Formats: sequence, structure tokens, C-alpha cells
Amino acid sequence: MQDGKSRPGMSCDTCKFRKRAEQSPSTFLGRLWIWHTAFCPGWKEYLKTMRAHGENPPAVGHLRGVWNK
Repeated sequence: MQDGKSRPGMSCDTCKFRKRAEQSPSTFLGRLWIWHTAFCPGWKEYLKTMRAHGENPPAVGHLRGVWNK
């Protein structure tokens, strides 16, 4: 489904919450962020967009949402 265009920027790309959670996923903040990805519509759209452009999933939280479907 890749059409040669670059992936549009999304707020998940620059999310400070996500970046801190990826640095230390075992902390309370990291676990809270992983829990958040279970229902966040923005995260699910982010994963769909990454898949459509042939990019690898993020290190933390990629088992949530739509990546494995």
C-alpha cells in the first residue's frame, strides 16, 4: 500500500510521554503509556500509517492496536 509518499507527521512521532516511556518501559509512566495504547485511537491510526508506509513498529506498545492484525 506504499505509494511513494513519505508518511505524514503525527503527534505520536513527537510525543514526550511516549519517548519517556520508551526509555524506561518498566516504570510507572512506561506502564501507564502502554496501557494507554490499548484504547487510544490516535495510536491505532499511527500504527496503521506506519504499516502502510512499510516502517517497523515502535519498540514499546506495538503489540497494541492494529499492528498484528
